[in-house]
Amino acid sequence: MNNPENLASATWGLVSSLAELHEWELDNLPLLSTLTGRHLYFRMAEETFHPEEALTKALKDLFGGAHFTEKALRSRLREMERDGLIETITRPSDARSKQLLPTPKFHLLLQAHAEQIKLTFDKHFLLVEK
Repeated sequence: MNNPENLASATWGLVSSLAELHEWELDNLPLLSTLTGRHLYFRMAEETFHPEEALTKALKDLFGGAHFTEKALRSRLREMERDGLIETITRPSDARSKQLLPTPKFHLLLQAHAEQIKLTFDKHFLLVEK
């Protein structure tokens, strides 16, 4: 891989794949067109794959590490709720806080996104699961 031609080819493949994926996301996942939307989508997607934690955290935990205002994130969450991607419910353990639950629509979008990522990167790379 130290060969400059191989490095240039790999770099081009990565950039090309990311650009193609970005276009697909703009057409199919408008939520990802904003930084706050991307942040919340990927935080929720990550939590979706950890069933033992299954979004039992408070809303403020989803905001963690973000360099966005709470107002901007809450606005995006309301948009996600209006679009049917999430449900906001009162936490059974603490009625003062809320938790988010992804809807079947969110899971379908996540699955379509994952399939598109694989299709896009398969054009330039051999993807092997660990």
